[in-house]
Amino acid sequence: MAGAYPDTPAARVDANRPDSPWAGVGSITYGGGTYSGALIGRRYVLTAAHAVPVDPAPSNVMFNLNLGGELSRRIPVVHVYKHPGFVGFNTPNLNDDVAVLELASEAPAGVPIYGLAASPMAQGTVLTMVGYGASGNGSTGISIDRDPTVKRTGQNRADAFVPDDEGSGENEIFLFDFDGEPGSSNFLGGKTLGNALETTFASGDSGSPAFVKEHGAWKIAGINTFVRFFPGGMTSTGRFGTGAGGQIIYAYRDWILQVISGDHAAAPPH
Repeated sequence: MAGAYPDTPAARVDANRPDSPWAGVGSITYGGGTYSGALIGRRYVLTAAHAVPVDPAPSNVMFNLNLGGELSRRIPVVHVYKHPGFVGFNTPNLNDDVAVLELASEAPAGVPIYGLAASPMAQGTVLTMVGYGASGNGSTGISIDRDPTVKRTGQNRADAFVPDDEGSGENEIFLFDFDGEPGSSNFLGGKTLGNALETTFASGDSGSPAFVKEHGAWKIAGINTFVRFFPGGMTSTGRFGTGAGGQIIYAYRDWILQVISGDHAAAPPH
């Protein structure tokens, strides 16, 4: 989502060039739906568990790259590995909503492959979100539908966290609010990044990456999975005064690395 005018959804669109730092972020399509994911290996994509089905078969799911053109490379998915702790979106909680997709063939040479953040997420961390979701202005709401050929970017801060639902004490979920200009209502206490940067999610952003820069390289720190509303706040998706969040990848790093190393006992394919 864009901020208030004069910021516009068009101003948030990635240049869609092969040399874009976000060229390794693609759309995921099946059954007429659009979701988002990012390459973490030549044949592996990181996304949200709720964004990919068990049925239909994974081969009906496509990972799409936009290397200077619309859907320039479409690669079928052959296996879906969902985190074993995932029991369904928001039933009974939002934790463990992580999946790895295995592709039928390798991504083209030169497409970025992203590493995973190597340290826990700290409060106030600035996250750069990249996804194929719907858009519009925060002051008026969603006006443009999700599109598997249009990738947008924006930022927000990790304002708060939710711990492991199984009691380890490790933070598994990050939360943020979508603020307008300085001085506007802020439900989680963090400062706005300003009208031209601050963003939130909309339909289609499920599974999209949240990046941080570590040692000069973009690393995936989170997978964006849900939107939320606050008591007394706005209740329309994509508006200022709402919030969102996702999975902290550091908490799932070992499991993800097991899967892409070929240790599929960690997550039998669905």
